[in-house]
Amino acid sequence: MISVENATTILKADARSAVGARLNQMALEYMAYTLAGSEKKSVVSGTFRKLWKGSENRFSHQYAFEARANGQTLGMITCYPVPVLKRLAWPTFKQLLAHRKWELIGYNLQHVKSLYSMITMKEGEDDEFHIGTIASLPESRGLGMGSRLLAFAEEQAILQGFIKCSLTVKKENELAFKLYNRIGYQITGEINKPAFSLYRMVKVLV
Repeated sequence: MISVENATTILKADARSAVGARLNQMALEYMAYTLAGSEKKSVVSGTFRKLWKGSENRFSHQYAFEARANGQTLGMITCYPVPVLKRLAWPTFKQLLAHRKWELIGYNLQHVKSLYSMITMKEGEDDEFHIGTIASLPESRGLGMGSRLLAFAEEQAILQGFIKCSLTVKKENELAFKLYNRIGYQITGEINKPAFSLYRMVKVLV
């Protein structure tokens, strides 16, 4: 068990961090299957490790930060301006295709609703700084890790000249929704797709 007394620092993510890559995948839950083109644990994990180690994709360490205590990664967050998020869409797909090739195409032909839901989802507006993924290790939950990571992302938003921070949350994820709402995120819309339903939430920072 990790002690609450341990000092936690949030640092730029390390491309070599296996925990960071796993947390990125954990944040997506079942959405990771569509991106990896498989439901096999080893395939999904391997795909996200490659994305994490790479650059210029939305799941890269390049856009991530890790929360660490005593040298151990406890949590992870990816965040970027929405225009950057949009710019990364095509490079991300190309990298996934390079990693998974025909398996990716075959899987998504069998799960067209999930693919359609993913590629037509509008996650944010151009004047927003967006939190793409956020997750923490099970043993660190209850220690305020999510709040720490969100506050850090909001600081990054302000540093880059944004006054609004946005995110999406699955409607069934009540714990995450309550956290976001408690610290000031408000529902600004809904994303209702054949494969999943999300709330779009925004916090005005200043």
